[in-house]
Amino acid sequence: MRTRTLFSAAALATSAALLLAGCSAGGGTDTASTDEPADDVIRVGALTPGNTNDGAFNQAISDALAQLEEEGLIEYELRDQMADPATSEPVIADFASQGYDLIIGHGIELGDAIFSVAEDFPDVKFTASGGPDILDKFTDNVETWTYDTPSVGYLSGYIAGVSGASTIGRVESLELDFVKATDAFFQQGVLAANPSATLLPVVYAGSFDDAEAAASATTGLIGQGADLVYTTGDGIAAGVGAAAADADVLSVGVSSAAGDAALATNVSTVDLDMYPIVKGWVEEVAAGDFGGKSVVSTLENGGIVYADLNDVDGRVPADAATKIEELIAGLEDGSITIS
Repeated sequence: MRTRTLFSAAALATSAALLLAGCSAGGGTDTASTDEPADDVIRVGALTPGNTNDGAFNQAISDALAQLEEEGLIEYELRDQMADPATSEPVIADFASQGYDLIIGHGIELGDAIFSVAEDFPDVKFTASGGPDILDKFTDNVETWTYDTPSVGYLSGYIAGVSGASTIGRVESLELDFVKATDAFFQQGVLAANPSATLLPVVYAGSFDDAEAAASATTGLIGQGADLVYTTGDGIAAGVGAAAADADVLSVGVSSAAGDAALATNVSTVDLDMYPIVKGWVEEVAAGDFGGKSVVSTLENGGIVYADLNDVDGRVPADAATKIEELIAGLEDGSITIS
C-alpha cells in the first residue's frame, strides 16, 4: 500500500467523486493464482475503468485485493480499462458464469453493466459504485458503494488553506455533480483555514486522465497568480503535479504515480483506502450475509486517508499538521460539522 496516515473522524454525508472513474492505459489482467482455490477462499473478479497503477482511484482497489490475497482471504482476477460498457459487461458476465463469489465494479462507468448482469445471476454477489444516489439502489445480490465527498473536499481544502498559499487554483476532471460537490466542499475548507485566500475559478480538464490538458490548465492558473493548485486525482494529477513542480508552485491532490519531481511540491493528498471496504464485503460473502445494503468510505472507517504533510523545504507553516489534527479531532467530537 502507499504510505498514508489514517485518522478516525465522524462519518459525514456521502457522495461519490473524484473518483468514481479513473485514468487508463493498457488493458492488463492481474491474476492471483492459476491453481484451484481452496474451499474457504473467496474468488473475486474485479474491474476498474482505468489503469491500476494510477496511484489513485484505480490503484486503491488493486492494492486492497493484493493485500487480501496475501492474507489468504481471496483469490482474484482484476481487469482494467473497462470504462466502456460494451467491453465490461461481457467480462462481468464471464466472471459470473465461472462461479466467482464476488464481482466488484469499481467505478461509476461500471454501474449499469453490474446491475444488468446481476439480474441474470442472482446467486452471485456484486458491488457497484456511484454517486450518492447509488446508495439506495442496492439489491439482494448487489451492494453499493461511494465515498464521503464532504470529507474529501473539505479536508483537501483545509490542507490547501493551512499551506500558506494565498491564491489557489483548482483543476477538476469533468463537470459532473459529484465533482462539483467535491469542489464546493473544497472551497469551504480553504476559507475555514484561511479566510483571506483568493480562489480562482475552477478549470475542467474535460477528462479523468488527460494529463496534458491538466498541465495546460495548471500553467494557465499559475499565470493568473496561483501559488497552489489543487486537483481531484486520477490521471489528471500527473499533469497538475508536473506543471506545478516546473513552476515551483505548491499542489494538493497529486498521486504517487506522478513521480518524485511532481510530489516534491505537493503538500498532501486525500485519498481512498479500499482495503477495509473490500475486506468487509469478503467477510460478508464468507458469512452468507452479503446483500441488501450500502457502504460509504469515510475518515472514521479508514476508507478515506491522507498522506503525511510535506513541508516543501519549510514553505508550509510548521503548525499546519497540528491544525489538521485539530480539524480531525473536531470532526470526531462533533464540535466541527460540514454541511
